[in-house]
Amino acid sequence: MVLAICACGHGNQPSDPINLSGSWSGAASDSSGPGTTVWQLTQSGSAFSGTVTMIDTSSGASGRGSVSGTMSGTKVAFAITIPAGGFDDPWAACTADLTGTATATAAALSGTYTGSNSCTGSVTSGQLTLAKS
Repeated sequence: MVLAICACGHGNQPSDPINLSGSWSGAASDSSGPGTTVWQLTQSGSAFSGTVTMIDTSSGASGRGSVSGTMSGTKVAFAITIPAGGFDDPWAACTADLTGTATATAAALSGTYTGSNSCTGSVTSGQLTLAKS
């Protein structure tokens, strides 16, 4: 009887929680075109925040802002804000707000997003695939 009780809990040990803190980079594409993005994150409990840099592959223009969100297991919900002045000229007056969901592992983050850009309108069909460096 003691052996049966001792053996019960060992097969389903919870895995170590994923820590998003660090640098993540990779591809992002949406209705405005293809690009790359870098997230520099700090995580505290289930919440994370940090900086984001997005680069449009076609024009080379970049946008800099903030990213924040929450994590539950491997599911991630995030919001990205690029404020006025965050984009290169001639788009410096533009702003962008994006929200999305992703699935995370210790080494990769992949998901979808939508949102809006004050200069170009709706941002749709967003997809990103990031690797932790």
